[in-house]
Amino acid sequence: MSNITQKISIKYIGICVLAVLISFVLHEGAHFLMGKALGYDMWMDLNSAGIVGKGTFNTEWERHLVSAAGPIFTIIQSIIIVYLLQKSKNLMWYPFLFTALLMRFFAAVVSYVGESNDEARISEWLGIGKMTLPILVSAFLIYLTVMVTKRNKISWQFNIVTFVLISINITALVYINQFYL
Repeated sequence: MSNITQKISIKYIGICVLAVLISFVLHEGAHFLMGKALGYDMWMDLNSAGIVGKGTFNTEWERHLVSAAGPIFTIIQSIIIVYLLQKSKNLMWYPFLFTALLMRFFAAVVSYVGESNDEARISEWLGIGKMTLPILVSAFLIYLTVMVTKRNKISWQFNIVTFVLISINITALVYINQFYL
């Protein structure tokens, strides 16, 4: 793939905001839809999904299917974005890949220092160690992002700015979700 234009513009910043919002809604929506498909009355917001009220899943298997739905969708999103970047050579898709990476990487960090997130819960349930799946998912998303970066000759400066933009937007989304929704 040829070198593509790397310009931080108002449009690119806006795409970063949209990438975070859309990626989180789709990730949580996958949890929500899996729960609905299994017959549960579900709720969701920008950064979580669960059973309405104090309900619990009938089986651990169902709980972990719902947990897996979000990360699986995020991985599929990343693969689709890599394809779109390859075909369109339009760097405006890049924040969607970077967001997926940071979503799962930050979730892995949170799982390591505190309460287990999606992959860590599943990893513990499978008996393969709390951090096995979070590390594997993060490593795969890092691989995709590095591959796209190398193919498109994306500069480290552009990656740092993208990292900062996406990180700020993730932090803002989590903060707004926690304190205002």
